[in-house]
Amino acid sequence: MIIADILTPISIVIEFLIVLVGCYAGMVLKKPAGYLFAVTFLLFGMYDFFYIIGISPDIIAIINLIAVLAALGGISLLARRS
Repeated sequence: MIIADILTPISIVIEFLIVLVGCYAGMVLKKPAGYLFAVTFLLFGMYDFFYIIGISPDIIAIINLIAVLAALGGISLLARRS
């Protein structure tokens, strides 16, 4: 459990850095998939944070579902552009 206590906050910081990069990709690079990946990792960060503070598992499951759907949309946009 000690490893999880150390790595989860580090993971949250990295997820929010990915949010910033996704927003940059969306705004500056004009890549709409960047916004979807930003949403995905914002929700993953919320998921981790809510897990730490003990929010209801039902809410956490809903956040996870929305996050993976956003990731699916982002990857679909990237695949269509290829």
